[in-house]
Amino acid sequence: MRMKHKFNLFVIGTLIFIFGASATAAEKPRPWKIAVLIAQSGPSEDQTIRGLRDGLKALGYKEGKNVVVEIHDLKGDRSALKPAAAELVKKGFDLIFTTGTRATQAAMEATKQIPIVFRHPADPVELGFVKSMKQPGGNVTGVAAFSGQMVERRMEILKEFVPGTRRLYIFYDSNNAFARENYANAKKAGAKLGLEVADRSIKSPEELKNALNALQKQDGDAIFEVSDDLVESQADLIFETARLKGMPTIFEGADWAVRGSMISYGANYQQMGRQAAGLVNKIFRGEKPMTLAAERAVKYDLLVNLRVVNAIGLTIAPEILKKADKVIR
Repeated sequence: MRMKHKFNLFVIGTLIFIFGASATAAEKPRPWKIAVLIAQSGPSEDQTIRGLRDGLKALGYKEGKNVVVEIHDLKGDRSALKPAAAELVKKGFDLIFTTGTRATQAAMEATKQIPIVFRHPADPVELGFVKSMKQPGGNVTGVAAFSGQMVERRMEILKEFVPGTRRLYIFYDSNNAFARENYANAKKAGAKLGLEVADRSIKSPEELKNALNALQKQDGDAIFEVSDDLVESQADLIFETARLKGMPTIFEGADWAVRGSMISYGANYQQMGRQAAGLVNKIFRGEKPMTLAAERAVKYDLLVNLRVVNAIGLTIAPEILKKADKVIR
């Protein structure tokens, strides 16, 4: 009888151990899964992702332990965006992080349930990503730079650094509504500041290459970039052409001068990534994107690439150069 009692206790103890271990395993939280959807990688995307990762780390997330960040870079293949976004939904990611117009639109078409956090250079209300900054109203929120409002300031900066500027060549994708709007804003700002704006609309990298080759540079000419993913995907070609023709360039976004633009001015994308990490954290803690206010970029930087300045034969007065947040020598 005593043996039977001991046996029963052994069986009960074993069952408690097995089921207890199973319960512990079941209760162990899996890592949060974030998919980063990019139409075309570049300096702004690299800086944004670095900021996102830095921000998550500062908030206590450790990649591979309690969070997984997967980068899905389509390398300029726009036709692959919608299928890629649909595949991310099938794989069951907890959140989709996007940069740029097309990637955000593809994610929005793919899901109305999975939270989407964007980093975008423009006004997300005008683009239809959110109903308002304070009350997004859907499964989407994010951080925006409102670059359209900075066009006039960039023109003023260019005139400060290159006083003889008279005509701006603007290349933009005429198939992209966002790019067309950016060009329209630039046209108005140019008229206000007494600058001629030369329309160079294109629809493909090949058209852009041909348009660049056809440029006949005159005194006072410069290349002025408005945010456009097609144009930005060909930035190296633009910078090389501008150097060969002796033309100043100014790009939107703080880091393009590092890549080869003479001047860049715009939102600090690394800081925008850190801001986005804060929104991601709030969503993982239970807040809903529909009531989680979208944010404006809080840091704007002016960079000057002095190597490019020298290469095209310009001189910038020392007192003007001091206005730059960073000078690349």
